[in-house]
Amino acid sequence: MKSAIAVEKGAERYADGDLHPFDQKNEMFKRPLWDPMMLDLGKKFYFDRISPRNTPGYTLYDQALVNAAWRLEDDCAQGVRGGKMGMYAWDWAGKFSYPRVRKGLKVKVGDPNLMSRNIKKAATFFGASLVGICRVDRRWLYSPLYLITREGGKVVENDLPETLKYAIVIAIEMDYEGIGTAPAHPASAATGLGYSRMAFTAGLLAQYIRGLGYQAIPCGNDTACSIPLAIDAGLGELGRNGLLITPEFGPRVRLAKIFTDLPLTPDSPIAFGVWEFCQICGKCAEKCPSQSIMRGGPTSETHNISNRENVRAWHINAETCLAFWVANGTDCATCIRVCPFNKPWGAHHEFIRWVISTQPRFNRFLLWVDSALGYGKKKAPQRFWGGSSLTPPDILEE
Repeated sequence: MKSAIAVEKGAERYADGDLHPFDQKNEMFKRPLWDPMMLDLGKKFYFDRISPRNTPGYTLYDQALVNAAWRLEDDCAQGVRGGKMGMYAWDWAGKFSYPRVRKGLKVKVGDPNLMSRNIKKAATFFGASLVGICRVDRRWLYSPLYLITREGGKVVENDLPETLKYAIVIAIEMDYEGIGTAPAHPASAATGLGYSRMAFTAGLLAQYIRGLGYQAIPCGNDTACSIPLAIDAGLGELGRNGLLITPEFGPRVRLAKIFTDLPLTPDSPIAFGVWEFCQICGKCAEKCPSQSIMRGGPTSETHNISNRENVRAWHINAETCLAFWVANGTDCATCIRVCPFNKPWGAHHEFIRWVISTQPRFNRFLLWVDSALGYGKKKAPQRFWGGSSLTPPDILEE
């Protein structure tokens, strides 16, 4: 039962004035490195050690799971810092080739539709949960870039070649049970694993495209804003919580993208009732621990420089959001957990999504049903661990 319909406009539908590339140094994870008002928060977020607690979801078992989940992203990609290395390297020739393919070969693309199906098959083979294709709207590129380095932060030009006309956007599903414990550590582990899988999948897909004789630049959170590209690529709509809402997983996804000159056929943007449903829902705003999500209707009014101007949406106050992360000792995914679109697959859930997309007059009733059935309530971290009550370990100091 298909709930989404093709629409003419992608992310541009949220524009309320002229759109310009976003200066990445104003992004909330970068501001603590240069903004005097954010320096103390940045010190706590990036450098202070977090001690485990004698509390389910915050023990050393949970902390260790988070650190393990982030390992591939942190060691082999660093898309949250600026990318351009490891799995996100812009030119990854490498030394390994098996079977040994002669250099200089290039496939001739006679049918971009067929090539697009080929790329989507490869993407899901490498681990993508969803994949879409769009033409690159350079207004969604960061300009300039702001890289996190050992010395702090660094402003650099965004030199993404203009010859790369297409973006392949992949979505990675995050673990439903882990996100259900938000804002405890298992939710952070689900996020970290999403980032590591992003790097793995995007890096391998980029290398596959290079093997066909074309340029491919894989990116995580770097180089361009992922959500507008994902909307343009037909993966979902923008929600009140500031995240991409997909028909399949709601907001429970992480996003990566590959820029390429491989001739492809773009997908159509979609709509399936998210904008209308978010108008009457507001669960994420109500349950947000830091009250960083707007109530009421969408607006072009911004909270601070971390919001993009001339966009009509529900802008997130990233300053108060990050402050909660610091106080919590880990990140947060409460707005994902409580979203009514955050459901595992099931025929009844697919039916509800179809009703939302085609019969919006039932939205308030469906919202009541969602609450009555207890969806979105925080799950006990012990449930994530299979119902076991892990005794906080005796910690030996080195």
